[in-house]
Amino acid sequence: MIPITLVTDAGVENVNNTVQEFLNTTNQDIKHLIAQKDIPFSNSSIEAFNKIIKHQFLLPRNLENRKQLINALAEDVPTYNTFRPQLSLQGNTPTETFSGKLLDISCYKTHFDDQKILRITENQQNKCKSCK
Repeated sequence: MIPITLVTDAGVENVNNTVQEFLNTTNQDIKHLIAQKDIPFSNSSIEAFNKIIKHQFLLPRNLENRKQLINALAEDVPTYNTFRPQLSLQGNTPTETFSGKLLDISCYKTHFDDQKILRITENQQNKCKSCK
């Protein structure tokens, strides 16, 4: 049999007795590798981006269909890239860092306060159906 490689992060949903017992009971040779432990790469950066877009931008909008999703993403991705400061970028937005702006953590607090006001205003305009 050809060995199978299962790559996961180190989350408790992936590294536990239940998963290990399952892997041991299969008739396959499955090697479980943990990203950033057993191998030097992971998809954690894009997973973090997806989580932010989902929980901070999309879920508060209560989108009902694909068209609304596409329109929301057309607004939210530019907001993420140009207005939302990133602690991992020492207060820069992704666009600022991509454009070559030097990292300066002292700017983070100012950007963060501005972004917080913007998010509160946007969330107040997009209340859930039962709150309208």
